[in-house]
Amino acid sequence: MRHWYVGIAAFAVLFCASVTHADTTVYSFEAPPVNPDGFGPNGGGITVTQDTIGATDLLHSMKTSVVTGATFVGALTTVVNPLINNPPGVDAIKFDMTIGPNDAFTGGFDVVGITIFGSNAPLGQFGLQAQFAPLIHVEGKVPGTYLNQTIPLTGATNPLNFTTNQTFNQIFTAGVPDANHLNPSGFQFFINKSNDAPTVIYFDNVRVVTSVPEPATCSLIAMGAIAFATIGRRRVR
Repeated sequence: MRHWYVGIAAFAVLFCASVTHADTTVYSFEAPPVNPDGFGPNGGGITVTQDTIGATDLLHSMKTSVVTGATFVGALTTVVNPLINNPPGVDAIKFDMTIGPNDAFTGGFDVVGITIFGSNAPLGQFGLQAQFAPLIHVEGKVPGTYLNQTIPLTGATNPLNFTTNQTFNQIFTAGVPDANHLNPSGFQFFINKSNDAPTVIYFDNVRVVTSVPEPATCSLIAMGAIAFATIGRRRVR
């Protein structure tokens, strides 16, 4: 019993290690109508515009339309929300995805993923990228809105040192980049589909998911654990 305060301290450590912040919206595609939130086409064959179909946050969504035979194209923004440049707090991207009433995909495969581009100024390298999975499958889905589609920012290859299975937090840095870290310079939804059918996808309510505990909460718990530990020691003596 005299070591009960050790259990409290251990609980404080576990609590601080497991607290997850609420999702925070980073792109909601409200303005401007063309290239909403700075998003535009990356690759031939894709158009990126503002729309109202599939809006789950406020009034608008982002419509990505690939009506040609293009494959592996993307909706890219160079306006990187500051919350996406927040290592080590970035764990996943969550978004809502809608397939329009007449837009069910009829080809073989159609998947959505996330690419984060980066630069490493000291080495003179720009346009480097890390692609994250798992991919969200569009084929086989009936028209409708699919909420809370989540892509963990894990399992990518670091383009600087080619180390595989790294997380966003291992590849990118919020400080000065170095030989192993990039500064985020672009955010992209990429679409990879079979070459025989068009696809139209609406995105909205893009959120960043973090698991860094609130400093104030952990401070209070830590202070409480220290206080209980002190009381426990005094009683033992």
